[in-house]
Amino acid sequence: MKEIDYVVGIYNFFNPYPEDGDESFYYMLYLLDEKGLLEKEGAVKLFLDRFTSVEAGTKSPVNTIGPFVNLERLNQYAFALCEELNAAQVSLLSVQEYNTLLENSQQATEFHRDLLEKGNVMENIERKKKGFLSRFFS
Repeated sequence: MKEIDYVVGIYNFFNPYPEDGDESFYYMLYLLDEKGLLEKEGAVKLFLDRFTSVEAGTKSPVNTIGPFVNLERLNQYAFALCEELNAAQVSLLSVQEYNTLLENSQQATEFHRDLLEKGNVMENIERKKKGFLSRFFS
């Protein structure tokens, strides 16, 4: 499996269907890696396979992944995606955090660095262990 350096997830907390009396939930809006936008097909499949039990029956807006009841559930999903993609780390940012970084960054390299360092950053320890041991057994 190809290794990805990182995944950045951008999420929002909102109520997409207030006219239906729905509650507000967390939704993943964008997933990025070092090359740009990630294809959402695998990410949607992971959500449908492992994360729909609590949120069953709630419809999602087009081009989003979710709903997630709380940030803890969103974090669990992001880390599972990180493991699934064999990424070294995942960083979650709200839309507001992302926009603030975008407004305050003077250079693209600064913005890129902040994407990886700000927000909720979770490292895939298992990948590091495998990488370390593979040096001895290759």
